[in-house]
Amino acid sequence: MNTQSQTHPFVVPRITRIVDNAHLTLPGSKSIALRQLAMAALAQGTSTITGVPDCDDADAMLECIAALGAEVSVDSRQILVTGPIDLHKDIALNARMSGASTRLLIGIAALRSGRTSIDGHSSLRARTNAPLYEVLRQQGCQVESATGGLPVTIAGPLRPAIEMEIDASLSSQYVTALLLCAPCCSFDADTDSKTQRIHITGDLVSRPYIDITLNEMRKRGIRSRWVGEQTLEVEQGNYQAGQVQIEGDATAATYFAALATLHGGSLTLDNLGNSTVQGDYQFLTVMEQLGARVIRKPDQTYIEGPSKLSAIEAIDMTTMPDAALTLIAMAPLLPATLTINGLSSLHHKECDRLECPATEFAAMGINAQTTQDSIRIEPLGKKTMQPHLLRTYHDHRMAMAFSLLGSVSGTLGIDDRQVVAKTYPHYWSDYAELGGLQLDQ
Repeated sequence: MNTQSQTHPFVVPRITRIVDNAHLTLPGSKSIALRQLAMAALAQGTSTITGVPDCDDADAMLECIAALGAEVSVDSRQILVTGPIDLHKDIALNARMSGASTRLLIGIAALRSGRTSIDGHSSLRARTNAPLYEVLRQQGCQVESATGGLPVTIAGPLRPAIEMEIDASLSSQYVTALLLCAPCCSFDADTDSKTQRIHITGDLVSRPYIDITLNEMRKRGIRSRWVGEQTLEVEQGNYQAGQVQIEGDATAATYFAALATLHGGSLTLDNLGNSTVQGDYQFLTVMEQLGARVIRKPDQTYIEGPSKLSAIEAIDMTTMPDAALTLIAMAPLLPATLTINGLSSLHHKECDRLECPATEFAAMGINAQTTQDSIRIEPLGKKTMQPHLLRTYHDHRMAMAFSLLGSVSGTLGIDDRQVVAKTYPHYWSDYAELGGLQLDQ
């Protein structure tokens, strides 16, 4: 598994064509892998998990569940996790730069009587968990956080009421944290109920990520479901150990689907198909609107770019927030001005994924205007993009998304080529292979 890398600026190589009959095996879904690792740590017995992406976020979660007392064995083919974790010792965890791991670990910490201290990179410290902390305090946990973010120290165990509320207007990961720990909770209420209800307040963002959580919990023997647009039910139970295969990452797929669409090439994704519940798989529908041809099979997807791109005037990306940055970076290369809506949650990612792209666009001579939940981007047309060294703001998706602009201009530098190690350390080699290029090491 990877370790954190030093910064290495480089210029994104220009792609002139996509190689014929291109095939790509995507890294495993980070979202699914992190959830499965967390549940394996709570299960009694050994779980065998294959397809976990070789990336910094997965490394962080593996280190954390091992620190919590799970036994972890890693080889090139699979990961073995033997649980359950220790519930009583005082333990310190480093989530590095992984926001998803942090929220899952907060859910695990709420189950422990021992004090769990969680910290991470400065970019992670800037992301608030205040709504989640407030719910945990209301349900009997001690939560010590000076800022509403990291560092935090949590001591449980959580003693929830039968009915619980959480504001999910900033992140669906707050809901996932509560879903993760809900089956393992004991109720203080004088009741024989074995079911926890979680009511979501505010405008829910990223519902497909909650659907991923429910789907993965079912694989572990937990019964959980939607019982309305804003309410979830989770039955008490024990996570079951077992074998799990992680499918390809749909967010990673967006970069290559976009490259095929922009460059008129064809590409087959060998380990991701329409059997997935990952919300970012719907990005392929956006590519079809731009003129691409897409053939979907249960475990495989074919994308063929158009000879001429079509225009889209406006689109809502509320259900695909991570894929939205891919479309933002594509927009200057499209034939008409594009307005992308439903982006309020992008302010709370690894960087501000609305304002940071707008800042970088300005330096390239690209016109873009933002509101609280939208961005309007004008096409380059016949203008030449100004050479620029892109600031990634320690955000892996800034580097990967903006590589799309670099693939056309050949004049875009990246301030840190290794920032992609957070989720996709082999991104640049896969990018080069798709374009028939050789990268300088």
